[in-house]
Amino acid sequence: MSLNFLFAAEADLDGTCRRTLARRCTSGELVRLRQGVYVPASDWRSLAPWERERVRLAAAAQTGQSQRVLIQQSAATIWGIPTVGPSPEVMFLAPADTHGRSRGDLRWAERELLEPVASIDGIAVTGRAQTALDMAAYLPFEHAVPAMDHVLRPDHCQGLPPLERTALRDLAQGLRTHTKRARARRVIDFADARSESPGESYSRALLHRYGFPPPELQREFRSSGGQLLGRTDFFWEEQNLVGEFDGAVKYGSSVNGGILQTQQALVKEKRREDAIRATGVRFVRWMWVEASRPPDHPEGLAQLLIRAGLPRSRRLGKLGTTSPPPGARRSA
Repeated sequence: MSLNFLFAAEADLDGTCRRTLARRCTSGELVRLRQGVYVPASDWRSLAPWERERVRLAAAAQTGQSQRVLIQQSAATIWGIPTVGPSPEVMFLAPADTHGRSRGDLRWAERELLEPVASIDGIAVTGRAQTALDMAAYLPFEHAVPAMDHVLRPDHCQGLPPLERTALRDLAQGLRTHTKRARARRVIDFADARSESPGESYSRALLHRYGFPPPELQREFRSSGGQLLGRTDFFWEEQNLVGEFDGAVKYGSSVNGGILQTQQALVKEKRREDAIRATGVRFVRWMWVEASRPPDHPEGLAQLLIRAGLPRSRRLGKLGTTSPPPGARRSA
């Protein structure tokens, strides 16, 4: 993330008129990120959606006269930790002598600093462990699990090692209240590094909340000759049922770009499923739209699994609508 911001305040200092920046924005040469902050439109168009979100947050963090420390979902986006659902607010650490406040889309919230503040590309953020713990303590369970699953794995994109579960439990002891500590521990204990995408993690958390039996993750299927046919997101051996979360990035449509790569990925996936299905298992698939629906919705995830014959240990309660977008930020 190395875009050059153009600040209206600096334009006044170097003799460039603010109106000139506004005209360049109107003409399509610049993109206005927020009041008084612009970037070249050509640079903006070259960014993936999650990269644009990082730039938007960076613009907010670099305005103002004092240092701004990003926290929770905002910090997660800078770290490359996945977030689920829209995050219209930019969240900052409230100064020690304040109790939090909001101004427009900016929100300052109190948090206990559990580890030193980090700096990424010149942006101050809470540490990687604290960011995941704050999400576990303050967000709904199914929104926090994808972040915790992620930090338990090596982050090859960012070149970061996995965090240790024991260290996360110890650090969570510093959270503000018993309730927050208990919420964080619940997410830590449930987290599983084998989940390979935010959609898989989010789905697994919903399965738990809805009372379905825990699935086997990343089950390998092999031919009679021992050849690996593929791995599945979820498998319930007793029901001989495979569960698969279908995210757009999984098929290459959001990352690699181009219709050809998408078609090739779809063909490859179809062959993989056919080979696994030939072993005698059944399949049930879902996407973000099904996972976002409440448990009593006829086309929601819960009802899909019930129709597939998956038992549940308790009745489905009204858990509310989780409302994720058509994918999670960073990857799906």
